[in-house]
Amino acid sequence: TVIRDYAELPPIMIDKQRVLQIVINLVKNAKESLMEQREQQRQLTLRTRVDNDRLVIQVSDTGVGIKPEDLTRIFSHGFTTKKTGHGFGLHSCAYAATEMNGCLTATSDGLMTGATFTLSLPLTSASICA
Repeated sequence: TVIRDYAELPPIMIDKQRVLQIVINLVKNAKESLMEQREQQRQLTLRTRVDNDRLVIQVSDTGVGIKPEDLTRIFSHGFTTKKTGHGFGLHSCAYAATEMNGCLTATSDGLMTGATFTLSLPLTSASICA
């Protein structure tokens, strides 16, 4: 099941390609996590909102979750929990977020509890100059 929880957002200036790269990677990872989980209903939630002059994009899943000790390493270059992973995806996403003056964080209550990845970026209003 895919749940879309999109807030009304004002026109903003953003690096569309980088944001898409991050979101696509997070959705791909969530899908893979959901495919490994067979215990409960598979659910992917995509959420956007504005919070204190920041654009917040969240990707949550009910997949296999992340071990607490891995949460501190999840964005490290070369770190992966996947059998066929290379450990570059989340690292490059976190780096891209930082380059846009934002941040990428991950939360999980442990194995089999799912995970939430949150991308937070400065909200820069777009205006049309005449």
